[in-house]
Amino acid sequence: MGGDCTNDYFLTQFSGLAGGLESKIVIIPTAMEDNLLDSEFDLNRIKKPFVDHGFKNISIVHTRSREIANGDSLNAILLEADGVWMTGGRQWRLAKTYKDTQVVTSLKTIYNAGKIIAGTSAGASIMGSLLVRGDSVDHTLMIGDYPDGFGLVEHIAIDQHHLARNRQFDMFEIKRRFPELLGIGIEENTGVIVNQDHFKVVGAGYVSIYDGTRWSAERDTIYKLSPDVEQFYLLTANLEYDLQKRKVIFPEDRLEGSINAPLPLTLEGTYQQAEGLEIGNDIQIKVTIEGGKCYFEQSWNGTSYEVKYDHALTFFRPNTNAVFYFEKDKFGSIDRFNYYQHGSTTWRKLDES
Repeated sequence: MGGDCTNDYFLTQFSGLAGGLESKIVIIPTAMEDNLLDSEFDLNRIKKPFVDHGFKNISIVHTRSREIANGDSLNAILLEADGVWMTGGRQWRLAKTYKDTQVVTSLKTIYNAGKIIAGTSAGASIMGSLLVRGDSVDHTLMIGDYPDGFGLVEHIAIDQHHLARNRQFDMFEIKRRFPELLGIGIEENTGVIVNQDHFKVVGAGYVSIYDGTRWSAERDTIYKLSPDVEQFYLLTANLEYDLQKRKVIFPEDRLEGSINAPLPLTLEGTYQQAEGLEIGNDIQIKVTIEGGKCYFEQSWNGTSYEVKYDHALTFFRPNTNAVFYFEKDKFGSIDRFNYYQHGSTTWRKLDES
């Protein structure tokens, strides 16, 4: 997340991915200044947005000691976590304390086990392999005295507060020195959700991509750039990117990438249009699962069609560019989906009990 993200929208995303409000979450505030971490009052202030959101099991993992970071006590807490949230601050503090310690090993263990690790601002940058703005004196330096991130996502450099602080051209310094790296700039109140080799953009702003190409949204075409051309392009909410192929995901990519996996029965139900492109009043889509397949039935014309499971509660309609992103509420239950085709609409699940 690119900063300014400790709000209800992103906390709902986090709690849904962690398994709900009863899940065990860990906050790592080590990027913050010491005077913000001195007392029990300070730690309770850090917890407050999570408590107000309804989380029941919150722990804080923090130290400045690499010896403690290699010890059993902190790592036992991390390994029990369903979700980890790394706060903003200065990313070099995270690198100084935790790089090449058992804490990073524990984070990689839970990440590889499918648990959610979230980071905002400095907490986002540290997840890459190269640490952007990791200087302990001057945060305007793109490569500083702490050049290495945790490498949770490999071969990548992540910048944040991107457009708000006019940083969109700074990533080219990284690309000139390390052209093999993928550069990503995340705006405030915006994030990406990584699932294996994909990520999806969420939130209100833009994600900037520096991959040596230029993507035209109007033509849905990717243009390869010569090495001396410095351009980036922007992704908005619900657009997806393939980290392995380093390209925006097209409808035809989904046809080759669809999977056969058990579908969660909690998808089933009737969903009503809640916001977005207005089709009409009381417009509904009924979702059913039959024989291991998922079907949508539209109330306004009676059309029924199969949708294919792509990944991470993402479905698509074959031979179209329609994509459906199911999401969970803060209790961990599926309660809505975003329907993305020629714009975005949100559909809320009706209570049929």
